[in-house]
Amino acid sequence: MDAMTLQTQAERFLAELKRSPQTVRAYRADLRHLTTWLDETGHTLNGEGLDAYFAAHQQWAASTRNRKQTALERFCRWALQRELLERDPTLHLERPSLPPPHPRGLRREEIERIFAEIPAEQARDALLFRLVFETGLRIGEALGAHVEDLDLTRGDEHLTVLGKGSRKRTVLLDDPRLVNLLRRYLRTLGYTRGPLFQARKNGRGGPLRYQSVQERWQGYAERASVTCTLHQLRHSHATELVNGGVSLATIRKRLGHQHIQTTLRYAEVSDQTTDAEVRKWRRQR
Repeated sequence: MDAMTLQTQAERFLAELKRSPQTVRAYRADLRHLTTWLDETGHTLNGEGLDAYFAAHQQWAASTRNRKQTALERFCRWALQRELLERDPTLHLERPSLPPPHPRGLRREEIERIFAEIPAEQARDALLFRLVFETGLRIGEALGAHVEDLDLTRGDEHLTVLGKGSRKRTVLLDDPRLVNLLRRYLRTLGYTRGPLFQARKNGRGGPLRYQSVQERWQGYAERASVTCTLHQLRHSHATELVNGGVSLATIRKRLGHQHIQTTLRYAEVSDQTTDAEVRKWRRQR
């Protein structure tokens, strides 16, 4: 397909594309850029032409190339279905590796707004989400916890969890409100061994599934008009620790990270905390 034909068919493709106006605008710009380059260099839309195109723009960030490649792949699939192309020239293209997104924490006030939407009769939900938020547990670790993993010795309350790589760690339960919720919740259970958070549907009694927990959390978040994923509860806890002056080594152990580099992704210190540390350093000089 030459550049002129590509430009005409790209507009047909965009007219049929059922995406947001922003996505359509982005795809149009990406396809026009490719069309212009092919026309100026004499290349055509084939494997060799695409290799030359991306090789000529190696300065693009991985996210930019990824977006352009997505637009091109969708167009080529569309053209292939309409027999405008004999073969898909994008099949051999490799996706650039993207750095993991920086997780974003929420302020405690926002999390508490979500908790306020949990009905009083849903004590299990209230405890589960409070446990994840106040300890930084992975949701899978919380769902895998058993009653016998708890040690509620007064003044030294702990929970032992099985983390990634089947590594056990003991997490301090240092929040009084969380400990009180735990004690009240345990008094309502009719068993002393087994999953801490059981599914009640059909009397199955097995551990809760991640999907059902995620759906319940999203429902509470929507009612509170707060956008927050389950994983953001964990990050919000880590961010509070960082801003509270807790060392990265301690945070790494509490969150169950094998490498300190993972913890550094969570260590987004607030401007206020940064300013306070710089002022303290200045006064000590």
